[in-house]
Amino acid sequence: MRLHDPIQDQDEAVTAAAFAAEEAAEGFDFGNWPEIIGALAAGALTWLIFVFTG
Repeated sequence: MRLHDPIQDQDEAVTAAAFAAEEAAEGFDFGNWPEIIGALAAGALTWLIFVFTG
């Protein structure tokens, strides 16, 4: 591994203010709903697996 790999260092190179400005410019604010829906879907899939496989 290279010590200063720009691909791996790109997240650390962004300041908090620049990240907040980029997030605000995108205009999407879904809140926590994607995580909640994903957790419910994972739970439903797990339940279905146990129901149909015994």
